[in-house]
Amino acid sequence: MLIWSEVSWIPNKHYSGIYGLMKLVLTKTLPANLERVIVLDTDITFATDIAELWAVFHKFKGQQVLGLVENQSDWYLGNLWKNHRPWPALGRGYNTGVILLLLDKLRKMKWEQMWRLTAERELMGMLSTSLADQDIFNAVIKQNPFLVYQLPCFWNVQLSDHTRSEQCYRDVSDLKLQKQLSELDEDDLCYEFRRERFTVHRTHLYFLHYEYEPVSDNTDVTLVAQLSMDRLQMLEAICKHWEGPISLALYLSDAEAQQFLRYAQGSEVLMSRHNVAYHIVYKEGQFYPVNLLRNVAMKHVGTPYMFLSDIDFLPMYGLYEYLRYHVWTKGHAPTNFAKWRTATTPYRVEWEADFEPYVVVRRDCPEYDRRFVGFGWNKVAHIMELDAQEYEFIVLPNAYMIHMPHAPSFDITKFRSNKQYRICLKTLKEEFQQDMSRRYGFAALKYLTAENNS
Repeated sequence: MLIWSEVSWIPNKHYSGIYGLMKLVLTKTLPANLERVIVLDTDITFATDIAELWAVFHKFKGQQVLGLVENQSDWYLGNLWKNHRPWPALGRGYNTGVILLLLDKLRKMKWEQMWRLTAERELMGMLSTSLADQDIFNAVIKQNPFLVYQLPCFWNVQLSDHTRSEQCYRDVSDLKLQKQLSELDEDDLCYEFRRERFTVHRTHLYFLHYEYEPVSDNTDVTLVAQLSMDRLQMLEAICKHWEGPISLALYLSDAEAQQFLRYAQGSEVLMSRHNVAYHIVYKEGQFYPVNLLRNVAMKHVGTPYMFLSDIDFLPMYGLYEYLRYHVWTKGHAPTNFAKWRTATTPYRVEWEADFEPYVVVRRDCPEYDRRFVGFGWNKVAHIMELDAQEYEFIVLPNAYMIHMPHAPSFDITKFRSNKQYRICLKTLKEEFQQDMSRRYGFAALKYLTAENNS
């Protein structure tokens, strides 16, 4: 009730009533240590990863503390009907269905006093608000335009009465996606494979609480892996074997995400670890997007190095410390096991066809190629790209992982039983190699030669 009293004195004609004014008091209602927040109306539907919107905070400059999209109707221009008299606004005004707020700076600017004085002044003539908080936000911005960072219109496509949002459609990422899909041939027998790389997956980053304290010597390494619901049983074992930071991408349905939450909350091992980042990629499409998952996990690594692993591989005890204190060049790969068994110092190996080691690389390494989904060539293509970019493969003695037995995945079963699946994988491999030739020229010739000889 105390918070309500902060805005209950404002007459509001909008159907939202007092609730439509609560955004004005977020600097007071949210925790004092919360520096920034994205505020969304409940009727907002996202067609992309909200992390992309969060990244816009980094574009704010100077005294910009509000990220808003321009209003997509003529409401604030006052020309919708005769005698229409809107609240003051800068041009077309701004829509508050999506707001980026820098709370810490707003508090320092005495935001509460700023909006309250503005509202009191305008209500002397306007008597009430028509669009709740939006009217007051716009009146404040009219007097203080430096407060606003204008977001691109596609972050808040407005479908209300009198909308002119069609002028923004060419920039909507979802419609860009439709254009890309329209360029694919639906009669192509591999159409379903090709369209998967354009699928937009909802993603929930840092699904559970995450903390990471960087080490000062720039040697830290994060274990990176991806998994689905049927591999959850590996998490506790990996956490016991690897004490360093971990970045995991989990491919789950909405219901499975809740099951995972209950599983994690019931595990003493998982709850005791705050340096494990769980990123949920929600299920969409018919293939397991293995390389998309790897890219999501890689993208949110905070250490200088990444150990690119798979969930079925259990690191030896002490591997984290061993990798941290070893001298790194650009990569690492286990190969030539006869030599490895007796080696006492690191040694270099050359790339070979179908080479797919588990490697430690710097976090700025190339992403995995999203055209490879399900089973086959998803790691092979990545290692080939590393080799093309002149990464060196260094084998470490006294370091190993154990491949834990498991039932065949659904995708490998499809690969084995479906001839068309195998044909499409071969086609995608050939197209990838052609792309490699275009990007790396003569240096990529060895990959075609090796493939033909294998």
